[in-house]
Amino acid sequence: MAALPLTDWHDFYVMVGTASGALVGASFIVATLAGSLKEKSTTGLRGFISPTVVHLGSVLVASAILTAPALTPSALAILLGIGGIAGIGYGAVVARRVWTLRLDIADRACYLIVPILAYAAVTAAAVIVRWAVAPALDALAIALVVILIVGMRNTWDMATFILLRGSGT
Repeated sequence: MAALPLTDWHDFYVMVGTASGALVGASFIVATLAGSLKEKSTTGLRGFISPTVVHLGSVLVASAILTAPALTPSALAILLGIGGIAGIGYGAVVARRVWTLRLDIADRACYLIVPILAYAAVTAAAVIVRWAVAPALDALAIALVVILIVGMRNTWDMATFILLRGSGT
């Protein structure tokens, strides 16, 4: 089977992968800041910081896969299917961990709902890539950018929360 027409997407995935890698680094800084708080909470780590790193890491891995030469539709479908289903499952686990916390609607959307929907779009792209490559690649790009934007928002949200909490405000 022929390789996917990903040449036109190369710069896009290099940019998205680089951005997600930088945000993973920023998330490690947030985790370091969180470790300096007097109050220790595994809910914060397991419910917010770790999922954000996992989501950003999945964008990084997807970008690396999509810049690989000679990727076939079958290989992409398998890899995206595994990643999408794993992302949905992980999102459900995270949602179960933190659903009972008092979160505002923006936090519920960005930490719980939107990532699951984005991974559902990745899974859908895996299914349709065998029949319609261009729409699958478009859907995949949108899903990865959504995860990247949510990761950026969540990293900022965690950093400001920790800094304000640490300053006593």
